[in-house]
Amino acid sequence: MATIMGGNLPTRQCLKEYRPGAEIKRIANYLGIAMKAGMVAAGDRTALETLKSGRAELVVMASDISPKTAQELLALASKQALPLLWWPDMNSLGLTVGKSRRGAVVIKDKGFTESIIKLCISH
Repeated sequence: MATIMGGNLPTRQCLKEYRPGAEIKRIANYLGIAMKAGMVAAGDRTALETLKSGRAELVVMASDISPKTAQELLALASKQALPLLWWPDMNSLGLTVGKSRRGAVVIKDKGFTESIIKLCISH
């Protein structure tokens, strides 16, 4: 199950929760295209560095990421009021961006972020 939390919502409430299916496949396609375009920072450390530099637009975290890393990413994402998408697992997140297991990826482009959020909200 994946969930997206909105960065601009004052309550940080869940915008969308859905089961893997057509929506997650379409989101995976956007993530793959963003990766090919060089708009993705893939991996825990790279994601943290991108967040710290202020270049992140969307954080995607696997549900089985280590608690310590999740806490660090969540703190930075909350501080910057970024949207957060929970991905089902590290294996599928890595495969989605053409890599091995990844606990987190960060989208660095506003256009890709808006497209992914629209998909999540519209279904």
